[in-house]
Amino acid sequence: MNPADNGQAPAGMTTREALLDLMRPVDEAVRDWPRKTGRAARNRVLDAVRARGLSYQSWDEATWAEVSAEASPARLHVAALGHLLGGYHRLHHTAGIHQIHKLADLVFGPGATEPALREVEQTLNSWQTSPHLLEWQVGNAVLDALLSAASPRLEDLTDTLLRQLVAEYDRMAGLNSRRRGLIKLSRVLAGKGIIPAPLHSNEGKAGPRSDMLSTVPPQWAEWALRWRKFSTHEPGTIRSMFSVILIAGRWAAENHADVIAPDQWTRDMAAEYIADTMHATVGQWAGHNRNRSRFGQPISPGGRAARIDSIRGFFCDLIEWEWIKPRFDPRRVMSMPLSLRAQMGPNPRIIDDASWAKLMAAGLTLNAEDLKPYGSGRAREAGWKATYYPVEMVRAMVGVWLFGGCRVDEIRRLELDCVTWDQATDDTTGEPFTICLLHIPQNKTSRPFNKPVDPIVGQLIDAWKLIRPPQPDLIDRKTGQKRPHLFCHRGQLVGKDYLNHNIIPVLCRKSGVPQTDSHGALTSHRARATIATQLLNAREPLTVNDLQQWLGHKHPASTRYYAEILRRTLTAAYKKADYFARNVRTIQVLIDRESILTGAAAGGEQPWKYYDLGEGYCSYDFFAKCPHRLACARCPFYVPKQSTRGQLLAVKDGIDQMLEQLDLTDDERDALEGDREAVTALAERLSDTPTPAGPTPRELGTTSGFIPLTQLTNTLSSKTPGQRDMQDTDRKSPDYQE
Repeated sequence: MNPADNGQAPAGMTTREALLDLMRPVDEAVRDWPRKTGRAARNRVLDAVRARGLSYQSWDEATWAEVSAEASPARLHVAALGHLLGGYHRLHHTAGIHQIHKLADLVFGPGATEPALREVEQTLNSWQTSPHLLEWQVGNAVLDALLSAASPRLEDLTDTLLRQLVAEYDRMAGLNSRRRGLIKLSRVLAGKGIIPAPLHSNEGKAGPRSDMLSTVPPQWAEWALRWRKFSTHEPGTIRSMFSVILIAGRWAAENHADVIAPDQWTRDMAAEYIADTMHATVGQWAGHNRNRSRFGQPISPGGRAARIDSIRGFFCDLIEWEWIKPRFDPRRVMSMPLSLRAQMGPNPRIIDDASWAKLMAAGLTLNAEDLKPYGSGRAREAGWKATYYPVEMVRAMVGVWLFGGCRVDEIRRLELDCVTWDQATDDTTGEPFTICLLHIPQNKTSRPFNKPVDPIVGQLIDAWKLIRPPQPDLIDRKTGQKRPHLFCHRGQLVGKDYLNHNIIPVLCRKSGVPQTDSHGALTSHRARATIATQLLNAREPLTVNDLQQWLGHKHPASTRYYAEILRRTLTAAYKKADYFARNVRTIQVLIDRESILTGAAAGGEQPWKYYDLGEGYCSYDFFAKCPHRLACARCPFYVPKQSTRGQLLAVKDGIDQMLEQLDLTDDERDALEGDREAVTALAERLSDTPTPAGPTPRELGTTSGFIPLTQLTNTLSSKTPGQRDMQDTDRKSPDYQE
């Protein structure tokens, strides 16, 4: 050690010479600083050396922070000296210095960090990161990281350093902004290849909670954690199985305190656990459980099956990995009881047709104003354009959800070029039609594959791609490879809960559909069951094998949990199923609110509902049940638009426009598809059928007529969602009565 470190001059050197030698590095450090502040910092360090009787070279970080706090006019400069001379690169954090930009100029030189700041800012701007965050959140985070790395270059930042900083700020209250800025910086560094992958907001929070493990015997927890580390299941599967494995450990501690470890379990003990599981209640042996709404109630058959399957898989893995010697066969002793298996079976939680049609209409007419109530407070203050995600991106996501039948993880991980367009010819009519193929990424049961979807999905995706700003390639969690993702914004994937927590409530509110029904909450996965059920029950349904491929199931047994179907080839069957048209066979209805409010409708004095037939209106309340609806006989319920009554209806106040869904017969469907012979035959067959007013079409002298409902269908499918925005859209089932 240098003798000057303890205030003594080395042999042969005077005290003045030793002091000058001690202060020479300080003088060199402050040479380019302003003369006044540089001298003040130098003198403050010299005074502290004299007061403490200890050279600054021996100061620890706490001493530098203390000296810096005492040097009020030259606080930043003393901290900079501690960084340069003491090697304490986190001194700005320890000393609580907020003028971090000035400190960086003192440490690295004026403007030395500007290239790094400008590079990060330009990258985030190109990803459409909120501009108001760049200066105070991201800028300070960048300077913090550069000071901690003792370098003004982004290339010198490491993944280890960023993780240490994020973990440090995660433990400190009031510093979430700095933590979020560091996470945004990590996205830029990952995009440039400086670090392998960006950090996430839940960084450091992965793994089981401590309160879960504290209620489990240590011996059992050790085995469970070891299994969790080496298991090759999907992360979600590991999490669910792990919690059930801990339940078994708590059960063992309660019933067999002397036999805790898995290698001590016997055949009788395993059988006892299965028997107790069959009679267990919600919350029993669950340890820390925040959801106590169903505590004490019997566990559902699915919950009991999950407990049995998980513990059986746990013991099978331990035996197969040769961690324990087999004392029983888990596949037999822990098999699912037949009584429980009988309670398990296909039970698709589909959304009823009427609600699904309303959700579809809301999704196809979604606009930014609908998203405004679900944005942040800052977004609402800035206006509807300040929604977090662009409305074009949300529309594309909703289109995939409504028509794609995808899992939410598949939707989030769709690649940028996931749509392929093709042409095919109808086997029956020979007419060409457009095929839209959606490329589904690798999922939990199948490899990547293509599935046909309605062209509207491709149109919405193409509309989003036209305005999508450049985004970094992100690592796909399934394949571990970097890929350009479709639903990527501001350098990160759309949130995994965004569909369930934001979009579906928006659609329910817009369409007037409750967010829960008899099957529970409306979730993203229920759309998958709903679409599959509609395809399976269409006029030209898909076969089991076809639907298995379309859904991406590995085994046909999984597909049977949705519905039963007939046979057809995949693409042709999907085209003939006419899934989109099935939900939009609607007719426009005018509602006369004045007639309802005055009681005239209730007294039968005048109609209150008018069905738009094109050239006129039908005032018959039960038009959906009228056999003449596509070959109108012009009975007394018919009101021509050119008549005085029809013209008054068009300009009358208090008229609401709605849509009502019709269930078409085979003859009507042929007529709508343009078969004129079918129209003539339909009119002829109905010529002697009484109209709702009594007379037959032959008696009225009107044996021909046709309502062009296809014009309405084509209008809905040709316009963009923004052009079809309706304030009050309602689709009712064929049996609906006001």
